Amino acid sequence: MTPALRTALVIGGLLALAPLVLPIVHLDVSIVSEVLLFAIAAMSVNLLLGYTGLPAFGNAAFFGLGSYGAALSIKYAHVHFIEAVLVGTLAGLVGGLILGPFLLRRRGIYFGLLAIAFGQVFYFIAYRFTSVTGGEDGMNFARPYVGFPNVHFSLNEMSFYYVALAIYLGIVALFSVVAVSPFGRTLVAIRQNEVRVRYLGINTDRFIFVALLISSTIAGLGGAMFALLINFAYPLTLDWHQSGDFVLIMILGGAGTIWGPLVGATIFVIGKDIISTITPLWQIFLGALFIACVLGFPKGILGSIAAFRDRRALVGAASAPDAQTPLPRGTS
Repeated sequence: MTPALRTALVIGGLLALAPLVLPIVHLDVSIVSEVLLFAIAAMSVNLLLGYTGLPAFGNAAFFGLGSYGAALSIKYAHVHFIEAVLVGTLAGLVGGLILGPFLLRRRGIYFGLLAIAFGQVFYFIAYRFTSVTGGEDGMNFARPYVGFPNVHFSLNEMSFYYVALAIYLGIVALFSVVAVSPFGRTLVAIRQNEVRVRYLGINTDRFIFVALLISSTIAGLGGAMFALLINFAYPLTLDWHQSGDFVLIMILGGAGTIWGPLVGATIFVIGKDIISTITPLWQIFLGALFIACVLGFPKGILGSIAAFRDRRALVGAASAPDAQTPLPRGTS
């Protein structure tokens, strides 16, 4: 069994047992569901920023499109749970297809600013079209039942958590395969030196476009599930502040790591929930918590731990005697 698989089994087991521990720490299961969904959204940022090096500052656009896609399909088409999730995921993918050709023309900070600008366009559309989206007040809807042939059942908060957990672990598995594939290694090479990759005859725009589509689809899936978690869709899920939360979660956990988004989402969501019940100035204290984590872990929590482990391994290898070095002649 590889270390990566062993880690995945341990984390998956802990997450599966989490609902049994939550009453002890006075947390609701919906909070942990939110952690998983925010981790999914942060993973979409991680693919672009952590692996490809593109400032994905507008991924809330895809997250919000997924949220509204699910909500609108439930309200106007009366779809079931699975269909609503698929519509929301497809909405995120379509958003990536629409914005991709425009974003590919820019790199660096201009890519990020353009992504924010397009996200704000979607935000104002949702904000102004009151008759369709509910405008500033958002949209309430009842969570639909899961529909299979001859089988219909509703999801309570506990069963919804396990659905979210299964989706999260599935995305982690997909993300792990992509990260070690030639496609994922090419994305890392683009982050390190795109000009050199172009000189090798590789069309970097094509790789970035596919990465953007994967990212937007993952974000749309997370947004659809989030709307179904809270039975509500609202314009702020499209706002640039929401994109900033996803970027902070990814950086806090560790950019370019598989489990970093989960660590960052756990600190962000649970920290926000606990601190906001203590003081109305929770944003100040949450910001101070982020600053402390960034100063203490410059590469994110998991990224800094991995870097420290690698340094220890290098020091140990350098200090260990080389048993394969032949003895000089004349010695025994």
